[in-house]
Amino acid sequence: MEKPEFWIKKVSNPDRPLLTPEEIEKINEQNLKRQDLYLCDVKNLKAEWTREDLQALIEEDWQGFGDHTGPRYGKDGRLLDNAFWNGLRDAIPTESLKDGARVRFGLIVKRTDIRVFPTVESSLNGPNGGEFDRFQHSMISPGSLVAVYFFSKDQRWSYSQVQFIRGWIRSEDIALAKERDEAISYREREDRLVVTGSFIKVYDDPSLRQVAFSTQMGSSYPILDRSQRNASGDPIYVISAPRRERDGQLSFRNGYVSQREDVHPGFLPYTQANVARQAFKMLHEPYGWGELGGGRDCSRLIMDVFDSFGIVMPRNSKFQAMLGKSLGGVEGKTIGEKRKILDRAPPLATVLRLPGHIMLYLGKHKGRYYVIHSLWATTRKGASGATSTRVSRVVVSDLSQGGSDPHESLLQRVTDIRYFGSDSTISQVITGSRK
Repeated sequence: MEKPEFWIKKVSNPDRPLLTPEEIEKINEQNLKRQDLYLCDVKNLKAEWTREDLQALIEEDWQGFGDHTGPRYGKDGRLLDNAFWNGLRDAIPTESLKDGARVRFGLIVKRTDIRVFPTVESSLNGPNGGEFDRFQHSMISPGSLVAVYFFSKDQRWSYSQVQFIRGWIRSEDIALAKERDEAISYREREDRLVVTGSFIKVYDDPSLRQVAFSTQMGSSYPILDRSQRNASGDPIYVISAPRRERDGQLSFRNGYVSQREDVHPGFLPYTQANVARQAFKMLHEPYGWGELGGGRDCSRLIMDVFDSFGIVMPRNSKFQAMLGKSLGGVEGKTIGEKRKILDRAPPLATVLRLPGHIMLYLGKHKGRYYVIHSLWATTRKGASGATSTRVSRVVVSDLSQGGSDPHESLLQRVTDIRYFGSDSTISQVITGSRK
């Protein structure tokens, strides 16, 4: 059950494309225009912003993430007091923002954080630390297109927009283009090398000795040459990689990737077999809120799997479950009613959401329904009360898990069941699934 082929064999015609590249492109265009998903078509972001516009963005962040009516703690266990919060506000140059501010475009040059506020300090629930830093949005891959609204007062942080989130990125990790089209054209080049492994390394030299940067599943880079071999005779891809010059400006260099790496020229075909293989490449990898510590949280796992096929996904599980096709309202349904819906849910193409969590549906085996997901912990109720067991990794679970705990089973808590595929394929994949 911890091998993708176990689940692939349960599907009739698992190599059938569920969406064509043209259908995926059309869906992406539609979703990038939706206001409710918090996605952004960065290349079409307006060039000039008023002071009122920018202040509204800052205030939205502050209202959503700056609430400190309850105690919050830093990574060293100290209370984040009023002096800290006032200092945080003071780092943002609200009073110096002007009408007609022009957005700068650039590219990310190394895997980096995007933060809620311009600080490396953590915001934790308790003084003993924890894994859930509420100031951490996500990690951003090298080569990602970024629009910079303005800088912190000390210039060390850039208030930025990427495709799936807005926040603060270290300025040293962004190379700014002199002209907007310089950055956009890099992202729009069609002949691209897509990262299909969980993580890979890109090198500065053809001998593959000096690492330039690491990058994760779903990232892609323009291919310059696919016929080169290094001094050892090993075939390599030559890609274009962004570089930040000393003055912060964007330039480009050659990057080198072994053709034996887990990469693919162009996006993978979107099939159930490929979904399974992509998801299981992350099995047992660590949980990481916002990818802190090199792991993935539940929604990033889903995002990276679908990125492999060129399907644009929001970063948050709530918004991810607003995509695809609903297989019927499940919130408030009985266990029996939910099972009937799952019986017609296409495996390896359906996501299941419960509040604060999202999972990929694998299928049914011996009367039980299984998922793969990045799970932080489970809670069970025993004679001495509820106990929480830390899992903190990507696992395969059956949906009856947690049935004895105060929060009830995973299946009981599922609120959304969404299929990702075309109308023309859904009936075929449902009837072709084996129990």
